[in-house]
Amino acid sequence: MSLIPSPVELRARALTDLRMGMPVVLDLPQPLVICASETLTEARLSSLRSLGDVEAVVSKWRANTLKIPVYDTDVARINVPETVDALWCQAAADPVLDMNYPMKGPFRPIRGGDATGARAAVNLLKAAQLLPMALMVSVAQAPEGLTKIPTKILLDTGLGHIVTAPLPLHVSEAGRLHVFRPNDGGYEHYAVEIGAPDRGVPILTRLHSACFTGDILGSLKCDCGPQLNGAMAQMGSEGAGVLLYLNQEGRGIGLANKMRAYALQVPRF
Repeated sequence: MSLIPSPVELRARALTDLRMGMPVVLDLPQPLVICASETLTEARLSSLRSLGDVEAVVSKWRANTLKIPVYDTDVARINVPETVDALWCQAAADPVLDMNYPMKGPFRPIRGGDATGARAAVNLLKAAQLLPMALMVSVAQAPEGLTKIPTKILLDTGLGHIVTAPLPLHVSEAGRLHVFRPNDGGYEHYAVEIGAPDRGVPILTRLHSACFTGDILGSLKCDCGPQLNGAMAQMGSEGAGVLLYLNQEGRGIGLANKMRAYALQVPRF
């Protein structure tokens, strides 16, 4: 058994590094050092600048908000001026800061060249549940000590079954919980089996994305909690069913980014 990390394991390590503010390296013919704008510090920005010219890449949705031309279909690349600081980078990434830090432009878009690394950088940040704006520096040789990952990053890594245990529920005492873990070390997902569903006929099933605000707190901004409770009640009354509970808060963007979206909405009261 090899002790060298696999591409999937390197990707998992890279996601943690990015969330902690560490740069990672994309393994390209010319290595690309990337860092998340959201977790950027002034010291890290200075270190990036010591490697070469710093560029940034944002998703097309953020680019449209900032009025940046999108030349690469789904991402936009811009030059990061030498005069800006880490706060500028964070403000360019975070829509919640738009009102507090409105003067960010004019932006200098980059046109032409290969955007493969830039696109991979945005995908990595989304997988890490960070704001999709990365800082990038092309280097001749990757700095020592940084996690280095292939550009063709595996996104669908599959699930492995971990454990099944009886779980009596208020809707049915005949409940069982199955726990599954992604092979990349990501968040676990659950299957709640109620009764003994007949595999030979269609099974009453609900596919439910985790919603902390709705499922737990009873948020009035969504009906996730009532839908979840209603589905389980129906399974209990019919004697059988399966609830697939996906641990992907905000459809995968994470609770922090979901709250950023809430912060931009008009208050209910």
